[in-house]
Amino acid sequence: MIAAPEIPTDFNLLQESETHFSSDTDFEDIEGKNQKQGKGKTCKKGKKGPAEKGKGGNGGGKPPSGPNRMNGHHQQNGVENMMLFEVVKMGKSAMQSVVDDWIESYKHDRDIALLDLINFFIQCSGCKGVVTAEMFRHMQNSEIIRKMTEEFDEDSGDYPLTMAGPQWKKFKSSFCEFIGVLVRQCQYSIIYDEYMMDTVISLLTGLS
Repeated sequence: MIAAPEIPTDFNLLQESETHFSSDTDFEDIEGKNQKQGKGKTCKKGKKGPAEKGKGGNGGGKPPSGPNRMNGHHQQNGVENMMLFEVVKMGKSAMQSVVDDWIESYKHDRDIALLDLINFFIQCSGCKGVVTAEMFRHMQNSEIIRKMTEEFDEDSGDYPLTMAGPQWKKFKSSFCEFIGVLVRQCQYSIIYDEYMMDTVISLLTGLS
């Protein structure tokens, strides 16, 4: 039997030292790699992503409000707070556009839009009175009609639908067109709204 050669003690110590050194080197390399991989990857704060850019487009202000209306009618031709009667009387806007504006106003606030339509019919009949929002909310139709009859000037005979002259002739044409477009545009929705029909028919019946 051949005995295994003896390895010098100095050689074993040298090998263990090299193994330990190699492990330390590998550990240091791993740390170095981690440092290199993390280099330059700082987190940037305050920058919005694509999905966030759409938020706050109004500068953090309030959301855009609905149409700016008064007496149920949208601003037209730079003239603010114009009542429906005046718009139809001027005849500068297409009746289709006038009706579309009124329908949008009705959807936005039906009381204001309906009040404007009621005043339109009252003024077309020659009455100088105006139904206010306060009257519309708190008075019965019979009381409103009684109040409006006090505003009629029967001696003057100024009834827009019967007056002569080119302006009133044009008004009568615009009036008929407005009613026709209104009925056509509302026939599948608003015209069957009991709130609108009951109020308008009741008032017109009383005025007649």
